[in-house]
Amino acid sequence: MRYVSEYVDWQAYQAGATDSHGNEIDDWADPVTVGVYAFDPGSTSEPREPGHDRVIVEPTVYMPTGTVFGPHDRVTARGLLYEVDGYTREWHHPSGNRPGNVATLRRVDG
Repeated sequence: MRYVSEYVDWQAYQAGATDSHGNEIDDWADPVTVGVYAFDPGSTSEPREPGHDRVIVEPTVYMPTGTVFGPHDRVTARGLLYEVDGYTREWHHPSGNRPGNVATLRRVDG
């Protein structure tokens, strides 16, 4: 049996939002607190492109089966805001059971 170990704030992307002039804008729903099994801080990288000084952080979050994040959603974990990178996937254990879902997050600093 898995247990929730911490909580994150999830914001679902709202397609079709517009500003006061009718222009399309990115918008997200109000945050919803979601319990997760584990937050893996993940890897970081520093692309060596001329004129860029940035760090890319890609953590992974492990969640109960019913939790699904969309590819444009946002998640605040441990006080930092991340974008969901891709789709939520089913997390299969080598024993054959499916204990939950997994999502990759992404943040670019710089």
